[in-house]
Amino acid sequence: MYCANCGVMIQPGQNFCSRCGQAVTPSASTTPPPAPAPPYPNLNATAAAPPSPYIGLPQASRMAKHTSILGILWIVVSVFHLIPGLVIFGFSHAGFPFLPAQLRGFLVPIIGALGVLIAITAVAGILAGWALLTHQPWGRMFAIVIGCLKLISFPFGTALGIYTLWVLASPGAEEEYQRQARVS
Repeated sequence: MYCANCGVMIQPGQNFCSRCGQAVTPSASTTPPPAPAPPYPNLNATAAAPPSPYIGLPQASRMAKHTSILGILWIVVSVFHLIPGLVIFGFSHAGFPFLPAQLRGFLVPIIGALGVLIAITAVAGILAGWALLTHQPWGRMFAIVIGCLKLISFPFGTALGIYTLWVLASPGAEEEYQRQARVS
């Protein structure tokens, strides 16, 4: 037996519907009532849907969108690293007159080398970002290598390295990137 109000199955001896609380009458039908019509239109129907204005226009793929974002991130982060690298290198040429001569002879080359190293890695990051934005054929592999090196620079470098590997080393990324490189 089924509830005449909501259609749920009623157990023998039950006086009220367990779903809607309707009193069970002996006249309740033994077959379920027809399913009510959904309160919203059928979203799968293509005939009722208006035509999209974007049909026939090429859409950017997931890889293309993330590659552009990644290229911009590489350039921005690298510019922010280039500035301190140049400042540190400039300080090394100042000579640190307040330090004793023996210590100056030891620290100045180390600080200068550190500034040069930071500046070189920043320029490499800018180059990787440019290569990704312009879809250079070698850009994907270069960005992966730079991204792996950037993983040790916690926390922002690690996040950028992980994002680089997620975008550029995911399954099918090489084929899609090469396809973009041929189109550009």
